[in-house]
Amino acid sequence: MFFVVHWTHTPENCPGRSKEGAQMLIDFWAKREEAAKKEVKIHGAYVGATEHVYYIIVQAKDYQSMLEFFVPLIPPQQGAINPVTTMDEWTKCIQPGD
Repeated sequence: MFFVVHWTHTPENCPGRSKEGAQMLIDFWAKREEAAKKEVKIHGAYVGATEHVYYIIVQAKDYQSMLEFFVPLIPPQQGAINPVTTMDEWTKCIQPGD
């Protein structure tokens, strides 16, 4: 399964404004190798620093496995986790009828 994860926070609540918050983000990101062992693969991660927004593309065997990786971000952040499919798979589903 693929997911597009969108996390955000206000400038006032930016984890990067404190040593503890910045360390939480560093620790969270460092655990992606550990997550890969649990079949949670990060395909891309992007930050809109001035907008305080994160976009992360994740592949996981199921929703629960993926969610466990994001537990550290849940208290200080808000966002959405959207299941998605590849365009190749989607275009197979929408083949025009005869």
